[in-house]
Amino acid sequence: MTERRQANKRLIPQPPVQATDRREAQRTPVQIKVRIATINSFQHIGDGAVLDLSESGCKICSALVLPMGSFWDLYLTIPETSDPVLILKVRVVWAVENEYGIEFLLITARERTRLRHFIWKRMNRSVLRDAPPLFTLVDHSSSRRSRLKSLP
Repeated sequence: MTERRQANKRLIPQPPVQATDRREAQRTPVQIKVRIATINSFQHIGDGAVLDLSESGCKICSALVLPMGSFWDLYLTIPETSDPVLILKVRVVWAVENEYGIEFLLITARERTRLRHFIWKRMNRSVLRDAPPLFTLVDHSSSRRSRLKSLP
C-alpha cells in the first residue's frame, strides 16, 4: 500500500545542489589559448581557451570532447612569452557541454614558476577580497602543538 501512495505522489522539483568548491588554489579569470595533446606523445589533438587559471588547475572551453577522467597534455599560450607553458599531465575532473574542469597532475618546477608568475600578474584585489588566505604560517616555536596563523 505504501508503494501505491508513493506512486501517486507528485514530485516536487528540488533546487539544484550547490557543489562544494574543492579547489586547492585561488583561480583568476583569463582568456588564453590552449593546445590539447595526447599524453606522452605530444600529438596535437585540438585547441581551446582557458577561462580561469590557478597553479593546480583551470577551466577550459573547447569543441573537442574531453571525457571525464581522461588524461591529456596541455600547452598554455602565455602572451608575454614565446614559449607555451607545458603541463605534462592533466585530468578532466568535470565536464558541462563544451567546458571542462582540468586538474594539473604533472608540471615541472620551471613551468610551475612561469605559471605562478603569470597568475600573480593578473590577480587583482577584487579576486582576493573574498578568497581564503593565500599563505599560512606555521608556528613551531612552542613545544606544544603547532598552530596555523593566517596572514591578513
